[in-house]
Amino acid sequence: MTVSLASSMGMGEALVPGDIGTQQKPHTLSQAAEQFENQFLRQMIKEMRHATDALVKDSPVDSKQQALWRDFYDDQLSANLAATHSTGLAEMIVKQLSPKPTPSEIGSGGRSESTEQTFTDQR
Repeated sequence: MTVSLASSMGMGEALVPGDIGTQQKPHTLSQAAEQFENQFLRQMIKEMRHATDALVKDSPVDSKQQALWRDFYDDQLSANLAATHSTGLAEMIVKQLSPKPTPSEIGSGGRSESTEQTFTDQR
């Protein structure tokens, strides 16, 4: 008896080629932007930790176990910040990379030729 992985995951969550194990690649721009924001925040937190570690070298309470748990905390913190879109970075990426509407999609609500002519004459 074989069980389909797609049927056990639900209809909307089927794996596509390129997915590794059960980890899915981002299938939308917003998912990719959120993952980028997560990685950006994680790197920023990591660099801030390095800066504070340089100030307190040879601390008696500093240990490898503490550093390991701190890294776990930082990973979760960056994931939570990215999931709540607290910095707005993901929204800016989506806005920047989203396809722009063509003039035919805008309709008559767009700029008129007289407005564009006036703008170019003022330069």
